[in-house]
Amino acid sequence: MQFRKAISEINGLQYLTEELDLKSPMGKRFLLDTEMFYSETELNIEYGLLAQLIQSVKTNEKTISDIQNKLSHLKEIRGSVDNLKASLVLDDVELFEIKFFAMNCQGILNLQKELKQVVIQLPNLSSLIEILDPQNSGIPSFYIYDDYSLELAEARKNLKIAKSTNGDSEEKLEDLFCKAQEIESKVREEICTKIRSFASDLAVAIKKLAHLDLLIAKAMQAVQLNLVQPQLTKVDISYKGMFNPFIKNELEKQKKQYQAIDIELQKSVCLITGANMAGKTVVLKTLALCQYLCQFGFYVPATSAQISLVDRIMLSVGDEQSELNGLSSFASEMMNVSKMVEESKKHSNVLILVDELARTTNPVEGLAIVNAVADIFYQNNIRSVITTHYSGLNSYFRKLRVKGLDKDLGDKIITQKNINSYMDYSLVEDNTGEVPHEALRIASLLGINKEIVEGAQNQLNKKASKEEI
Repeated sequence: MQFRKAISEINGLQYLTEELDLKSPMGKRFLLDTEMFYSETELNIEYGLLAQLIQSVKTNEKTISDIQNKLSHLKEIRGSVDNLKASLVLDDVELFEIKFFAMNCQGILNLQKELKQVVIQLPNLSSLIEILDPQNSGIPSFYIYDDYSLELAEARKNLKIAKSTNGDSEEKLEDLFCKAQEIESKVREEICTKIRSFASDLAVAIKKLAHLDLLIAKAMQAVQLNLVQPQLTKVDISYKGMFNPFIKNELEKQKKQYQAIDIELQKSVCLITGANMAGKTVVLKTLALCQYLCQFGFYVPATSAQISLVDRIMLSVGDEQSELNGLSSFASEMMNVSKMVEESKKHSNVLILVDELARTTNPVEGLAIVNAVADIFYQNNIRSVITTHYSGLNSYFRKLRVKGLDKDLGDKIITQKNINSYMDYSLVEDNTGEVPHEALRIASLLGINKEIVEGAQNQLNKKASKEEI
């Protein structure tokens, strides 16, 4: 999967992409075209480069800033390089852009030497620059200089003299001008022939500089957001202090604290239970975000992480606009889950994440569907997480419960704005299969109409009395 497709899968990835400080058009394209890593060896190489740049970001801020400045001046020259490979004659604008690109590339190559280690090996384009800058002026502009041809210099000289004396006819001046232009075109063609051998080096430089741009942006983001390099493993996935950067940022804007969580996923099904408002959906989306970030070569939002690479991430969080294709939300969800089940029966190396499975149907059938789907994942040893607020889950499933609302609130005044401050989002092992009944308590604390709360409580009391009989 390419990164451009993954962005549409989860909002958190879009947020981090927008926050990346990419400087060049090539860097942005390189990111979107990046393929997921499925090989630990290849991913560890990428992480090695990223670790070097993180160190440089921390200790060589000025050099990194200078490199980024040069990256920001790079223009897209792929079309010109393709024309060069096709033996076409470039115009002066294309030659200028190639010269400017080569000079910036050479500047970045030299700047990398100021770092402790050269992170990306760039081709040396000094010989190309010598051809495009025969006067060694160091000026990025391009012109067919007299230095390229004595014949051209003589033709231009004659034209200049003729113009200054005003003694020649218009026809004579036109002939001199055409001759100079003809020689200039010939010289331009010769220049293109000389630099054609650098086309491959230029293509390599484009890719390498794009990669460098992305690595620096990743490194800066990792430092700014306190992201961590995950340890790659073939067994369990686990996180300490996992957080969602987008939600954390939004809460901090409101002067609120974000609670990071710890979680471990074995190669089996795991059910996360908890009342509404318990943050189960955030956990699921953050797990997906971390897996994507890891497999696209980013550090992840946690204090420590162990991640097992997967071949596919399958996510269902109810964000789909099923109305667009004429399906109800339940039908759309079931079609997605059906695909997940089929994939699990292949014993594929997938990570399956389902939020509030069957929440839009009646509780009796909803619970039955959750148990049935979870059982299939369990039987096929599929690493999967299903969040639910249903009670009565099969006892052999591993279950985690969100702790939820503090039990002892004393005389604290609870409002819609501050209730999250009294929620404990940490996950604990729970083998009961029962979901905490906190809806009425939360409604009461929020000052919801008393008739609703009291009426609902009476209904529960009546039901409990009947069950006792």
